[in-house]
This record gives sequence, C-alpha cells and structure tokens, in this order.
Amino acid sequence: MKRSLTLLLLPLFLGGCASWCPFADEPETPTPAPAAQPAVTPEPKAEPPSPPPKVGAYSEHIAPDPEQRDVFTAATRDSEARNLRPLTVATQVVNGLNYDFRCVSEDGRRRYSVIIHRPLPQSGEEPRIVSIRELSATD
Repeated sequence: MKRSLTLLLLPLFLGGCASWCPFADEPETPTPAPAAQPAVTPEPKAEPPSPPPKVGAYSEHIAPDPEQRDVFTAATRDSEARNLRPLTVATQVVNGLNYDFRCVSEDGRRRYSVIIHRPLPQSGEEPRIVSIRELSATD
C-alpha cells in the first residue's frame, strides 16, 4: 500500500500537476473575438410561379404565335371577322381547343372578342368561329 501511494504522489513532487494533468499548467489563451461578418444583402425573394389555370378555364391572354394566327386566318376567311386584327389570345382545352382572340377593327376604334374552336385533329374538321362580340371599354 505504501508503495502504491508513493507511485501516485511521485509525479506531484517531480513535475507538478503537468505530468498527470495535461491542462492544469497551460497558460490561459484568450478567446479571440468573433470576426466581423460581412454585411449580407438578402437575396430578393423569387416570385412564386403563377398557378396553373383551373381545369376548363382560359389561360392568360398573350400575343398570338404564328400557329395561332394561322388558326385565326383559317377560321375567319369567309367571315366579317376577316378584317379584324388579333392582338392577344387565350386558350381553353376542351374537346379540341378554344381560342379567345382579342381583336381590333381596321380603324382601331372598336375591340372584339372572337371565340374560335379548333376540333381535335382526328376529327378532320377545320377551325370555326363560335362567337364574335364587341367589347366594352371596361373589357
């Protein structure tokens, strides 16, 4: 027992606490101050995507593409609407495709909505005018 006590106390006499307690005699090092963070500019929030149109509803009105202009020309060839100039178009998926063309008269004074139905290709039918109505100033 005496010998084991000597072995335990010997390091204290020879080197202090450092021989058996590695952290006791180390000098305290000051904790460095946190580095200044660069100013972070928040990124602008991305616009959420617009929700898809409801089933059966028309899409938003956009400028007609060449294919849509061809549908308008084919459907209005033998109609009083042939002199109208399409400005925008919205589409609706049905048993085929409906187009709502917003048009302006030749003189630019009146605006019209021309609804054209294009049947499914396998039907073999051509696009046809469903309705033509003059728009009011608020439409």
